[in-house]
Amino acid sequence: MKDTITLSIRLAGLVLVIYTLSKTPVHSMAYSIRPEYGLMSYLLPFSIPILVGIIMFLFPNTIGSNLTKASPEILSIENPKRTVQIGCIMIGIIFLFFSISDLSFYASTAISLWLSDNHELNTLSFDVPGLSATIIELLFSLFLIFKSKLLVSKINV
Repeated sequence: MKDTITLSIRLAGLVLVIYTLSKTPVHSMAYSIRPEYGLMSYLLPFSIPILVGIIMFLFPNTIGSNLTKASPEILSIENPKRTVQIGCIMIGIIFLFFSISDLSFYASTAISLWLSDNHELNTLSFDVPGLSATIIELLFSLFLIFKSKLLVSKINV
């Protein structure tokens, strides 16, 4: 059971970091709209989940040992590497869905700006950081889907 909990905590930490990084455009856009709130009011909600995710990924045994004290039940998985690989693929599919959805939004915005006579397609009218973050999210999701075996071999299951 301890191995299963440790793997689950590592995967949850990985999901937390990737999901928070995918929200970088939201935090940067919010700061650019309302800088009077101060940088820390936007940096803390962004950096705390990343820090927690890194701690979950690096120290899952510490968190897992506290959880196994509370639950004496025995749970075992026959092939934990395959289970983690399936989990990585599922996470990749979720992020692939989000990135394709965002890419369709950016494509429709770019096409409407390009076809419009009143507006130009430039960095002031188009969210280039958001598009680049979405492309990075797409690359992460494709890596999780197609290179999950490599990732699982690096996790030390």
